[in-house]
Amino acid sequence: MSPVHASVRDVAVLQQATQMILSSLDADTVLHHMLLVVRNYFGASRCAVYLVDEAAKQLYCRAQNGYDADVLQRRLTIGKESTAGWTAFTGTPLHIPDLSKEPRHENPGGTVKSILDLPMLVRDRTLGVLEVCSDSADAFDNEAISMLSVLADQAAIALENSRLYSNDLRRTRQIETINLIARSAAGAHDLKQFFSMLADLASDTFEGTQIAIVMFQANGAMSVTAHAGDWPVDEERFQVSRQRGLLADAVSKRGMVVANDVPARGRWPACFEGSGSELCAPMVSMGEVMGVLVLTHEKVGYFTVDDRTIAQAAADVCATAARNVQLAEELRRVANHDPLTGIYNQRYFLSALGQEIPRSRRHKKEFGLIMLDVRGLRDINQALGVDAGDQVLRSVADVLKAGLRSNDLVCRYLGDRFALMLTEVNADGLVVVLGKLRQSLNALEIPVLPVGVTATWAAAHFPEDGGGEIELMKLLQTRLASAKRQSSGAGA
Repeated sequence: MSPVHASVRDVAVLQQATQMILSSLDADTVLHHMLLVVRNYFGASRCAVYLVDEAAKQLYCRAQNGYDADVLQRRLTIGKESTAGWTAFTGTPLHIPDLSKEPRHENPGGTVKSILDLPMLVRDRTLGVLEVCSDSADAFDNEAISMLSVLADQAAIALENSRLYSNDLRRTRQIETINLIARSAAGAHDLKQFFSMLADLASDTFEGTQIAIVMFQANGAMSVTAHAGDWPVDEERFQVSRQRGLLADAVSKRGMVVANDVPARGRWPACFEGSGSELCAPMVSMGEVMGVLVLTHEKVGYFTVDDRTIAQAAADVCATAARNVQLAEELRRVANHDPLTGIYNQRYFLSALGQEIPRSRRHKKEFGLIMLDVRGLRDINQALGVDAGDQVLRSVADVLKAGLRSNDLVCRYLGDRFALMLTEVNADGLVVVLGKLRQSLNALEIPVLPVGVTATWAAAHFPEDGGGEIELMKLLQTRLASAKRQSSGAGA
């Protein structure tokens, strides 16, 4: 059998290498395969792939074989200072058979004698440079250069495919995130919990990005409501940004603002220290800027057009959810609170009692109920006016709240009647609390009244006095009516 011709063998190797390179959509895998082929087949002492950082007008080492690990930190200016930089600048190959005779360019290594830099082009756009070095002079003949050029072209196509595929995956994840945010927003009941969830979702979507959700209050105050990422939050930086930075621009324009070149802006007040790129999407609802969604990344030129679209969509959904939650909270507040005294109303009290009974029964706990009628309120309204009566009711509510624990409940049951629920208290403790409240109310002094405030009191205890809501409330009101008859208006 005759031996295989060298050119046929070369084509076979090149075809195999191309298949290896194009078989993967992962950029790191593509580069790893290519550098293995370059070093093993072409006898290179070292080789590297430098990719273009368009925003910084630099090359950075993305993969290498044969160098020290610190080469991955190397950044080369696109220009004549280095061979790779010159190739990226011109978009043409550069072959130096003997570096000792070429003083214009920096030697990439002390033992390198010949070097070949090949542009990695896609549609006349330079993605990067394949640099191949040898410790021997005249190491690359025309045939080798031709094959390496084809290899660089194939690798460029593979990298572009990888980038497009990665962008498609990223865009798909972002759209899925927006849908998830929208679904979560529809069922949101707590703003803090919703914003925390939103920040985490945005962090997962924009990998390596710092996320902050900033909300504005009606009085002009600002706070970072939620944050996701490893960088610390300095609210003073956000305050400065609101005055003359990205937040100020976004609020004044009521639209998305992007700073993809933070380091080049000098004293620009970035929200996060160490920012390379910054994006701010305002959350606008009913013409009001409720807050902003801030995204920050350490890389310059990080945020793409797609990123901006997704971020603004997230901000819009967030604004709608925030408004819905605020309206729901206001509705609950109006439905559950007495507008005069600010304490809970009868509706909320009966609902809380209905929840407390099964909870106490399940955990074998006790609780007490107290009800009181303020005496003489009708006479106060007739003699001194309704405003005086309202002041009495507000003062009574304040005294009752001050005499209870934070987990106890006080409400205006109706008119001049108040109801209290004391959780996890036994019968003796209920009597003690009742006595203290009576003393506090008797000691209350109201300037518009010539005498103090008195009330009629009644109490009931679970489970001693009954095990059901209706049973307890009926007993409590019966005892209160009996106490009113007995008192004959003589005072508490």
